[in-house]
Amino acid sequence: MRTSETALSVRVKGREHMLSARFRESGHELLVFVHGLGNSKDNWRGAWAAGALRGRSLLAFDLMGFGHSPRPSGFGYTLEDHAGVLAAVIDAHAVRSIHLVAHSMGGTIALLLPTRIMARLHGLFLVEPRLCKSSCGIAAEAVQGTFEHFSTEIFPRFRQRHSRDPHTAFDLDRADPEAFYTGGCSLVGWTQRHELFGRFAAAPCRKAFIYGQHNQHLDELGAVDDALKFEIPNAGHFSMNDNPDAFYGQLAALLPPAPGA
Repeated sequence: MRTSETALSVRVKGREHMLSARFRESGHELLVFVHGLGNSKDNWRGAWAAGALRGRSLLAFDLMGFGHSPRPSGFGYTLEDHAGVLAAVIDAHAVRSIHLVAHSMGGTIALLLPTRIMARLHGLFLVEPRLCKSSCGIAAEAVQGTFEHFSTEIFPRFRQRHSRDPHTAFDLDRADPEAFYTGGCSLVGWTQRHELFGRFAAAPCRKAFIYGQHNQHLDELGAVDDALKFEIPNAGHFSMNDNPDAFYGQLAALLPPAPGA
């Protein structure tokens, strides 16, 4: 197995973008990991150590404006813009069997993929995707004011609060405030359109809604088929970090058997 930190080049609407990525080459099946608002690819580091995922190729990347990916001028930072980049990442690995694992806002982004991309996926595993405004937290707070108010008042307080919180896995020092604000506003807008649940139900592949035991109150859970819901014990919103053994063990159980298993 070969693991590397790399720059992933993708072309979206005629423009090339370089994404900061972590990649492991280990077979035809590829798990693509997408992080949420204010996070980075580091959320998924446990995947590389998970014995349950041995024999599978892994790819995690920083969304534009987050982690070590660039903040290019002219990039919109809406969920549709991020979905365009994600589609290009999947296109770049079209010869593989791809399973998409997406957390929080990343799960919402995954549901905005074009139909042709969604039809290509072999698995869609959403980890507490934001499908209701009631679950949007800081994004719902941000949308109530201007970017100036968010960047000077809300975001600094949010960053200070969560920098000391052991139960969260934000990467806020490397999150661009404009990318955070615009992505949050776009997220709230999509949760108010009442179509995300239909997109999830219509996905023509293996799929699951994964959530932490401490978040049984989520409004999303009441609208998802029970057969598609999987609870991670002793975990909250960042279940992949709170209980990585249980999380990656559950993820592996949802996948088809690894070659040679």
